[in-house]
Amino acid sequence: MRVVIDTNLLIDGAGDDFNYGNRIIDEVIAGRVQVFANRATLKENRLLASLKIKDVKYLEKLEEFFNAIKQVKSDKRLNIVEDKEDNKLVESAVTAKVDFLISADRHLLKLEKYGRIQMVTPQEFWNKYEDQSGNAWKNWVDQFIRQ
Repeated sequence: MRVVIDTNLLIDGAGDDFNYGNRIIDEVIAGRVQVFANRATLKENRLLASLKIKDVKYLEKLEEFFNAIKQVKSDKRLNIVEDKEDNKLVESAVTAKVDFLISADRHLLKLEKYGRIQMVTPQEFWNKYEDQSGNAWKNWVDQFIRQ
């Protein structure tokens, strides 16, 4: 699956291994979910993670996550989200032709869809991912047990 992930998912995953965001991050690191971001989004991700997260182990995990991100160059500027800062996420999603934009931001979730891109919460994504892959929960539990 191809996704764009909002920064709030990264922040919310800190300190809770069972958080849906944390599960999704694990799937990205394992290579089972492809994540895309433009330069502006990646810069925001790194900055806010360094400012808001104090758990060193989780920050190391996020470094693995950042290394797994496939960077895209958004050529088309959009102005469709009420919170103008969120437009860069939709721009990344459109450029990368992703299936899902995962966020807890009400401005993005209110869109529900943009073209073929579904705006979903981390839990909604996890449920869809689990339905499609059939063994997402088992993969995640196995990975968690090995740690």
